Amino acid sequence: MAETRIRPARPEEAAALTALAVRAKGHWPYDEALMAVFRRTIVITAGDIAAHCVLVHETGGVADGVAVLIARGGDAELDHLWVDPPAIGRGVGKRLFLAVAERARRAGAARIVLNSDPYAEAFYLRLGAVRIGDHPVAEIPGRVLPRMAFSLGAG
Repeated sequence: MAETRIRPARPEEAAALTALAVRAKGHWPYDEALMAVFRRTIVITAGDIAAHCVLVHETGGVADGVAVLIARGGDAELDHLWVDPPAIGRGVGKRLFLAVAERARRAGAARIVLNSDPYAEAFYLRLGAVRIGDHPVAEIPGRVLPRMAFSLGAG
């Protein structure tokens, strides 16, 4: 099996990480109209990488996952967690989530909150998150995402 590692993202990777995120979104059965919106709204910038905790998962030296964590005191916001479709089901998402959870815990957060894609809700539930509400999507009238929280415990 190829070696895996998680490392901080580099600002010059922003476009490649955005492309990975859009590929990941395209794994799900969304029509072209929604994908056009997602291509405009799913963006990881060099500024994001400079300002926040952005982690890249690599397998065999190739980026196959990315997560963006925004520290906000007691709550940390998981802004992005994407796995390249060929790597889905190989533990990449879980490893990335656990890595950002550890970073959030060290930063003093009590929990991670996130807006989940409906297709990813079961993934977050398996990791121990709970649904705490709904998040209406401004760019897509009528679309509501599960709002979720993951307790970081006393640890």
